[in-house]
Amino acid sequence: MTFKRLIFPMALAVLVALALYLLIVYQFLLDPSRVEPSAREAIANTVSEPEQKAPPTGDLPTRLQLSGEDSNQQTGSRLIEIFGRVTDQNGQPIEDVLVTEERYFISTRSDTDGQYKLLLDLPLHRYPGLNFLRNGFAGQRFKLSEKKLRQKLVYELSPVLTSDPNSIRLSGWVSNDLGAALEGARIDLSALQPGDHNNYYLTVFSEASGNFVLEGVPTGKKYKLTVNLVPQYPVYRDHDFLVGNNPQLLNIELKSLRFVDIDGMILNRDAAPVPNFKIQVNNITTGTHSRTIASDSSGFFSLRNFPLGEISLSTRGSEFHKITGLVLTDTSYQNLVLTVDRGNRYLSGWVSDASGQVPQRAMVTLDKTDHDGPLKYHQYRSQATDDNGRFSFENLGSGEYRVTVYAEGYQKLELAHRIRNQSDEIQITLKRP
Repeated sequence: MTFKRLIFPMALAVLVALALYLLIVYQFLLDPSRVEPSAREAIANTVSEPEQKAPPTGDLPTRLQLSGEDSNQQTGSRLIEIFGRVTDQNGQPIEDVLVTEERYFISTRSDTDGQYKLLLDLPLHRYPGLNFLRNGFAGQRFKLSEKKLRQKLVYELSPVLTSDPNSIRLSGWVSNDLGAALEGARIDLSALQPGDHNNYYLTVFSEASGNFVLEGVPTGKKYKLTVNLVPQYPVYRDHDFLVGNNPQLLNIELKSLRFVDIDGMILNRDAAPVPNFKIQVNNITTGTHSRTIASDSSGFFSLRNFPLGEISLSTRGSEFHKITGLVLTDTSYQNLVLTVDRGNRYLSGWVSDASGQVPQRAMVTLDKTDHDGPLKYHQYRSQATDDNGRFSFENLGSGEYRVTVYAEGYQKLELAHRIRNQSDEIQITLKRP
């Protein structure tokens, strides 16, 4: 009975404590002075910051989607605010300076007072790299380290740019082979020799009108220029691009790609189907298109909507296959047969010296190259010997292989071996230098 009499006072005390807590929270929210100054400023900037002046033609987009690499590695993100004032040698503000984060293409321009501000949403493992560029001035690049941003995520950076009459604003236009302007093409301009007092690097994207601007480019130097708009167009490349003192408007034309559907089979040298075999198809002509095809249980595969042009096919890992010399056209290769060095043969053996001593981890490789008209087939396998000096290779085809053996403290050995049986065994004797 005593416990029952205590229930009501206890419940009343809990309700009173809860009411007091809610009253304190409500007063805290009503009084902005209780908020930390940095947080209050961030809220004020978010709510009442005036709209920034629209960037001139060719400025970078505010934010692009992260690459696959960063998406996989990213374990979280953080907001980093970088602000400051850009001035010349005399302390005068410089207007219209392009301030860009070089990896994630976040950018802004300085105002009439030279002031700028960037709000960067970056993965935790990335730190900003900023470029300050403007025609008539030598550009500057800053890499903010973990040490500089360890204690604070608001950083002031106020660079001083020196005059450079050889720094220009380079304009251009991107279109396709039908004369239509292309929006969203990525234009990269980078110095060929960064150590030669020229560490210039800039990425911009074409606007809806196809126009773009490359800011603060030093003249009289050669650059690597690439224009990329995948998957519809091949990559435009100029690895010997010279910027003169009076450059013309850049007119870059991207040719439209044509695509093809292919059905085919993967066979071995004995014309037997190779099931469940994966190989990557790379379009050499476009330089960007890549696809992995896989044969089914009967050796058949299909490749849909892949651009025409020269291709190469290759696998990865200790069993390496590569096929080159293949060109996809409108009318050919609707039924494509690929031949790979796969079979049911087996090669084993052991490695030792003349006295029977076994080298430590000798590396044994098998490789073979075959030709079929313009097509070239190359196969390569490698493995290390075990503690007893033994090795074994399976799923081999027929024919002759070049066997190469490397071991520390011994001469390299090369020999030819033709596999004739279902299972072959060889003994390899190494010599010391």
